[in-house]
Amino acid sequence: MQIVENEGDFVTNVKRALDDIDSSFMDYPGIIICGTHSPDGLDEKIRMIKEAREKGIPFLGVCHGHQLACLEYCRNVLGIKDATSEEFGQEYGKSSTYVIKKLPGLRVGIQEVDGRMESFWNNYEIDSAILKQWKKPSWFFTAQFHPEYAEKHPLLVEFINYAKSMQNK
Repeated sequence: MQIVENEGDFVTNVKRALDDIDSSFMDYPGIIICGTHSPDGLDEKIRMIKEAREKGIPFLGVCHGHQLACLEYCRNVLGIKDATSEEFGQEYGKSSTYVIKKLPGLRVGIQEVDGRMESFWNNYEIDSAILKQWKKPSWFFTAQFHPEYAEKHPLLVEFINYAKSMQNK
């Protein structure tokens, strides 16, 4: 397993949550991109996400990772070559297409998502029109919220089970 972000609490909490589910999780194939307050190395992360999508590598994207997975899809599947986030500014000059938009305020706290209460901490979210077009492969597990703050969250359990099933393939 490769964890791409290296920023303190987000990575620590994701590792702890996955370790609580399966202490051998680091032995399984997969890529994890956690939340961050300091987005950097975007092109490399998007390249890794593209590789995961094309090669069937289990992928977990939490918050920032979820958004980057959407950018990868927009750029490489939907053909929106200048797709970016308002968080990154005009990455492609004045022609940038913002598929991830800044919220009017910080979205923080517990909110209902599909009948579950989930923990949020984000300033940006994927445009709803793009979200409707995004077709994630079965090996992609992403969420705008933070499943690492719930005990044995079903999303994390599914990700670990899928990655474990791919271990010898």
